[in-house]
Amino acid sequence: MSERSESDVDRSTRTPLEARRAPSVFLVTDPRWSLARTEDVIERAGHALGPGALGVQLRDKTASLVDLARTARALRAVTARVGALLLVNAPGTPALRVAVETGADGVHVPCAPEHIAEARTQLGAASWISTPAHTDDAVALAKDAGATSVLVSPIFETPGKGPPRGVDALTAARSLSLSLSPSPSPSRELVVLALGGVEASRVAACAAAGAHGVAVIRALLDADDPAAMARALDAPFRGRIERPTRG
Repeated sequence: MSERSESDVDRSTRTPLEARRAPSVFLVTDPRWSLARTEDVIERAGHALGPGALGVQLRDKTASLVDLARTARALRAVTARVGALLLVNAPGTPALRVAVETGADGVHVPCAPEHIAEARTQLGAASWISTPAHTDDAVALAKDAGATSVLVSPIFETPGKGPPRGVDALTAARSLSLSLSPSPSPSRELVVLALGGVEASRVAACAAAGAHGVAVIRALLDADDPAAMARALDAPFRGRIERPTRG
């Protein structure tokens, strides 16, 4: 990867600031689905939901940095067209640099203060920093370290991910986010997203428990009609739970 400062990035590819509310639906990518399929799903879901409602998290644990950057550029192009947020999974500094160089809106990093701090340094104060939260303590750590959002999981039964935590984990996370916020303003609230076994029939329960949105893989990538599925995943949140802006 070449060394470039953030000022060298072509910001014309980034999602417009006005579209960067907290998405209610996040697509977490999976290399088992082709890039062409992933791009098509993003295009159809993004158009169905409108600017700001869709987020995309690029996750590929086996890709080389060159391949990760190539995929990130392709997804940056399609997310920019539909006004969707783009995050890159960044377990370390090299992947952070990929996010910077490809114009991503943010990253998903391990839930540790040093990873969150490095991401802020590399991508800037306005970037979207996501972390996993498998426990209530992880939610508190993420909030204290300055993360933007947490993926609370696994909410429902998910192969290989351990016992489901249930929607009570979302209620606890939302409560922690509010109690730890320095002010009651939604712009300072940690965004809580439900992950793990989420499908359309379960989204209303996630919304009722306090989640701001959901993160899915198969629900969208396997959908016969990604636009209709995206609308179904978004429906319980639209006009019901205020989407915090980044702050």
